[in-house]
Amino acid sequence: MAMNLPVEPVNGVEPAYEASVADAMNRVLEAERAARSAIADCERELLEALERARQQRRTILQRAHDRIMALHERAARTLDERVADILKQNAQGADLATAPRADDGRLHAALEGLVERLTRRTEGEL
Repeated sequence: MAMNLPVEPVNGVEPAYEASVADAMNRVLEAERAARSAIADCERELLEALERARQQRRTILQRAHDRIMALHERAARTLDERVADILKQNAQGADLATAPRADDGRLHAALEGLVERLTRRTEGEL
């Protein structure tokens, strides 16, 4: 996009000076074009990097969700198994409604211990 400025004397200014001014203006215009191009390239790279980061975030969130669901499922299965064991033990022994009140404390403590074990974070889990 070079400008072709006249090099004839204008108002007594020498053609060499005019040519150097024209060259300088052409260099400025070329620098501006190069700067616009570099800015556009940076914007494209930024948008690409932003999309990669968004995709990585989506992947991480999906993986975390999958892990959380697996933990919930495992905890629910374990809880169901423990409740079934307790019910089975109670069916073999005295009816819970007729059991002595001292057993209520033991049952409560056992259930609290079970809850603690099921909700405790173990190494390697989220």
